Formats: sequence, C-alpha cells, structure tokens
Amino acid sequence: MFRLQVRRRMKPLLLACVAGAAVAASPAAAQQVDSNKLLEIMVRKGLVTREEADAMIAEAGVAPPAAAVRPVPAGGVSADGVQTIPYVPQVVREQLKQELRNELGQQAQAEGWAKPGEVPEWTKRITISGDIRARLDAMMFDRNNYADFVNWGAINEGGGIDVNPASPGFVNLPYLNTRNDRVAMRLRARLGVNARIDDWVTAEVRVATGNDRSPVSTNQTLGQVGEFGKYQLWLDRAAIHLTPMKGFGVELGRFANPFWSSTLIFDEDLNFDGISASAKVKLNERFGVFGTAGFFPLFNTSLNFGSRDVGSFRSRDRYLAAGQFGIDVRPTSALRTRLAGGYFRFENVQGEVSAPCAFNQDVCSTDAMRPLFQQFGNTHMALRNVVPNPSVPQGLSPEVQYFGLASKYEVVSARGEIDYGLTERLSLRLEGDYLRNLAFTRSKVGPLALNNFAPIINGKGGQFAGGDDGWQMRLSVGHLGRGLPQGDQTIHKGDWNANLGYRRIESDAMLDALADSDFGLGGTNMKGWFAGGTYGVAENTAFGIRWMSADEIAGPPLSVDHLMVDFTSRF
Repeated sequence: MFRLQVRRRMKPLLLACVAGAAVAASPAAAQQVDSNKLLEIMVRKGLVTREEADAMIAEAGVAPPAAAVRPVPAGGVSADGVQTIPYVPQVVREQLKQELRNELGQQAQAEGWAKPGEVPEWTKRITISGDIRARLDAMMFDRNNYADFVNWGAINEGGGIDVNPASPGFVNLPYLNTRNDRVAMRLRARLGVNARIDDWVTAEVRVATGNDRSPVSTNQTLGQVGEFGKYQLWLDRAAIHLTPMKGFGVELGRFANPFWSSTLIFDEDLNFDGISASAKVKLNERFGVFGTAGFFPLFNTSLNFGSRDVGSFRSRDRYLAAGQFGIDVRPTSALRTRLAGGYFRFENVQGEVSAPCAFNQDVCSTDAMRPLFQQFGNTHMALRNVVPNPSVPQGLSPEVQYFGLASKYEVVSARGEIDYGLTERLSLRLEGDYLRNLAFTRSKVGPLALNNFAPIINGKGGQFAGGDDGWQMRLSVGHLGRGLPQGDQTIHKGDWNANLGYRRIESDAMLDALADSDFGLGGTNMKGWFAGGTYGVAENTAFGIRWMSADEIAGPPLSVDHLMVDFTSRF
C-alpha cells in the first residue's frame, strides 16, 4: 500500500522531468539522453501507462509557436529629439553586398563596362590625331615687277565691277600687290577623329583653321582679325571609308586626295568632295598595280539661281571626273619604281558669254560660270553680254562684268618615281611629273583672252602667250617614309630630309584653283627653282625650311621669292 502511494505521488514529477527532457533539451543534450528510451523504461516499471507515454511523445513533436519578431525601428529623429539608428545584422549586410555585387556585374557585362585596368570597348575603336604648325612666311617681290596685275578673284567673289572707264563713277579694277614685300606669322591647327564602325567601315571627321574657305590652304594669319581676336574652324574632312575586300576601298564625302600626285597638279592641303574607288593588287613579290577613279562635284548651282527681272536660269553645275592607273615595281629590296598615268576631265568650268543682259540687270544667265575660288595664272574672259543704257550717250553706259575661264580643261598627267634605299630608312628619291591640257585650243582661247599676253618690247610682242603644259623634277634624300602611303608621316627624333627641284607650269595646263598655293603667288603660269629641308628635333616634332623662287611665264614681268620656316608638332 505504501509503495503504491509513493508511485502515485512521484508520477507527476517524473512526467514533468521527461517532458522537460523531450521538449527543452538542447541538440547536444538530446544526443546524450534519449527521452523515448526513458519513457519506455518508465512504462516497463509501471511508472506511466502506455497511453500517457504516447501522448507525451506526440506532444513533444509539435513545434512551439515562434516568438514574435520586433520590427526594426525606422531611422530618424523623433519629435522629442531622440535619434534612432536601425541596426542591420552583419549577416544581412553581407547578403546585401553580395546581391549588389552580382547585380552590378551583370549590368557591366551587358553594357560593356571596363574591367579594372582596362578601357571601355568602344574607346578602342576611336582614335584622335592632329597637328599644329607655326610658320614664318615671307614673300619678297622684285622692284621691277609689273604693278597692274588684275585681281580676278576679288572681282568674282564680289558683286562684279564696271569695266567702262567712260561711265560716270568708274573705279579702277582691283590689283595685286607685286612690289611690296610681305612677312607674316601663320598658324595651322588640325584635329581629326577616326572611328572604326565595323571591320570594313570607318568614318573620319577633321576640323582645321584657315583664313577663309580656300580649298588649298589651312593657314591662319596671326593678327588678321586684329587685337587677338579669335579664329574660325572649318570642316576640313568628313568621310566614310569602306574596305569590303582586301586591296579595295571606297570613300564617300569629303576626304584626302585619293590620287598619287605632286603639288604640280594638286596642292598638298587639297581635299576632295564626292566619291572615289581605289584598288591595289600585288601580283607577286616584285610587281603590283594600283588605280583610282572618282566623281567630284566642284560647284552646285543654287536651286533658285536666276534674276528678279527675267526669272530663273538653267543649271551650271561643275564637276570633275578622274581616273589614274599605275604600276609598282621592286626589282630589289633596296630599289622601288612607280609609274602612273592620270586623266582629269573638268566639266562646265569654261566661261560662256551670256544672253543679252540689261546694263542694270541683277543677274545674267552665265554669272554662275565664274569661278568662286581661284588663284592666279589661268586665262580669263568676260562673261556678260551687256545691253547699254539707251537713255545715255553712246559709250557712257556702265558695263558691270564678271570673268570666267577662257579654256576648257581636260588634263592628262604622268608621274614617275625612283626610290633607292641607302639604309633601312634612309633613301634617295628622284621624282618627275608632266601634265597637259588636251582641251586647250589657242585659236579659240586667244580671241577671248583678257590676260597672259606677251609684253611689248621695242614695239614687238603683245600676242596671246598662254600655254597648256607643265612639268616638274625633284631630287630628295633622307628619311622619306619609304613604303608609307601618301600623306602625313611619322616623324622620329633625328630624322631628316632635303630636296631640290625645278618647276614649270604654263597658264592653262591645270585649273589654277587646285594647284600649289605656295609657289609664286599660287596657281599656274610660273617657273623656277625650289629647295627645302626638315629635321626631327623630337618625336613627332620637326623644324623645316623651304625656299621657292618663281618667275611668270606669260605676261609682263613678275618675280616672287617665297621663304617658309616651319615648326610642326603632331599627335
């Protein structure tokens, strides 16, 4: 009886102990004490019944309700001035950092961001280049030069000029300076951007300085605008270059001279508008061929070109169609020879006498035939067929004129070069050029000509003396960039070159607007010697000097010496 009572008194205590061991024990403690075995022992001893043990086990398998998690208080300053700073556990902070790192990595990969130590991919497809040249420019004239050379370009760029000296208010024609020396400091600055769009597509944009819109000079005369005034920038190049296959290229827009030529025919600063296609094929190790063809607009007539008095006139568009073919022969590793022939057909550049045009008419039918840019040398003719004012005495009516080119231009050229390598980079080069205007006809040009007459000496002379051909020879020695394409070349410190040559180009051998702008007054109808040299004083920096001595061929006496001292840096 006593034993039974003891068991009944201890039963609640034992059940509490077992329940506590089953529910509250830590995992480590649970591994040391098995509560289920303890209950089984208690059942066998009769301390608890089977129903009570099963109920305890079932109750222990039910998870206790999770404790309510207090929300993280919002940060900020309360009304009573208490500042609350929320606490973010370290594990949460690490998780946030990893998620942010993964998200940024995916975005960088998708958008092509740079990796550490690298630049974005698109920057690798763009290159920037340019140069700055400072020049001392001196033009020295013979004191016996003829003084009354007409400045045809100044007339054509303006509103025309009255050429009847008997009309009221007549003013003399504008003349060129041919007797007073001129010295100037000049600056040339160019900046270009080249972009590789695709493996076979590139684009180029370049801006440059310049006194005006001249196609043959990017020189800016210092002090020209007065009191340190700012200078203009011009769009010098803007082109798309296509290379759909090896050795073949197409250029669209405004681009560098695509022809292998010298300054006898095209000035070194001249760029071309239009389209050109070039090919270069290497047939074997010693022999190759090359060629270029293109179509180039020179002038496009205004859409509404015409007169307020008589309406619009037909288009007078001018353009150049040209082609060149050449061979490149390398008999030995030290010797290279190139020969090329070219054909350059200029359409609608010859002047034409207008339909009858009233003395006070604002525009005549062939005014658009005048050159809007020209240098010096070409033979000129009057364009307007002016009808005099019937209300004034005969011979007193004003005659306002423009002037055009008296000859057509269909130029063929030949160019040759022999380059002998003295060392790997030092070479000796002999160059020769010849050109002729096949469209020049003396019997047609002479009766129209207003200039280029032989001087009258002792009662003899005075006949038209213009011509149609030109030639040049030049010998050069030094670091000449053997094998590099035409154009600007890399300058290394210590590089040098020197050259000596002779040129003769008659009045109508070539369009004077496109020929060399430095020899004489620029253009054609000049002959003489030239020499120069360049020395690389630093990487891509050079000091150069050139001397040109030119005399006019057809016309009254004119002699011009031209000295240019340059300091150029490229990047």
